[in-house]
Amino acid sequence: MKLTLNEEAERIIEEQLKSRRFSDAEGVVLAALKSLSARSADEFAPGELDQLLADGEQNISQEGTLDGEEAFRNRRASRNHPHSGAA
Repeated sequence: MKLTLNEEAERIIEEQLKSRRFSDAEGVVLAALKSLSARSADEFAPGELDQLLADGEQNISQEGTLDGEEAFRNRRASRNHPHSGAA
């Protein structure tokens, strides 16, 4: 595949090459594409975030909340004694 880049894209690639983080333009473009792919993977599907928020609010109304310090104490205790309380 061959691409034609505008002046801004070429300038960005040149800056990256000058910084010596990359040895060639292909490496710069590949890193940018990987970053874009990773960012896209972190996005929510349409309606997914709304559903997660609704689920969280329902859980809070049913079970209440937990004080942050208490949550940390419980986490430390379970980490120090991983099998305690297990059936």
